Amino acid sequence: FGVAHSLRLAHTVGVNEWFTALVDRARHSHPGEQAELAAWWSETRCARHFGDLIKPDGYGRWRYHDRHGDRQVEWFLEYDFGTEPLSKLAGKLAGYAALAQATGITTPLLVWLPTSRREAAARQLLAKAWRELDDRRSVPIATAAAELLNPKASHPSPADEVWLPLNAPAGAPRRPLSGLPETWPHVAPPITPNEETPTGPDSPQLLSPPPSPMPPTAHSARAPRGASRPGRW
Repeated sequence: FGVAHSLRLAHTVGVNEWFTALVDRARHSHPGEQAELAAWWSETRCARHFGDLIKPDGYGRWRYHDRHGDRQVEWFLEYDFGTEPLSKLAGKLAGYAALAQATGITTPLLVWLPTSRREAAARQLLAKAWRELDDRRSVPIATAAAELLNPKASHPSPADEVWLPLNAPAGAPRRPLSGLPETWPHVAPPITPNEETPTGPDSPQLLSPPPSPMPPTAHSARAPRGASRPGRW
């Protein structure tokens, strides 16, 4: 029991560090860019909403703006800690496909692994399971390995150029998190609250709006109650 509890705790800490690295990256945006972790759902919250089909380690949404324009990407996260068989990881794709079919919403799946060697092995099994899906386009997948992060960078994070889509051709370059939507042009951008989400009394509201994971800035902390949040979003 003690070993199982320790592994579970270490996995939870790892997932939290993964998301907080994105928060740190957003708070230290480069000149000419703006970034925000707009949503972060825990494993528990995801299980409460999707547990009959999938149990991801988290859900997130990243917003990014630079001279090329605005980009958004949302995802479910499978955080591999190196302790479960990779065949079990590949077996989860059927659940993600079932969720996409049930909701009509295509949400990318990001798979984070500890090493490049384990990532390569996982990609082989994931590709095999992905090809067996009835609708492969409904489950876009990208993988990355923690050891690809530059330890000398000021704020290394999963936003860096470490992602490789599962359907990428041989020799394709790794992409940053904000560049993944270009790989999946068939995936509609996320709809944020107050955009196109129906809000009438009879409108289905399956999911409550996720709380913002970004800490308040010095400006927002001094702003009067009811004032709009600074920034693009």
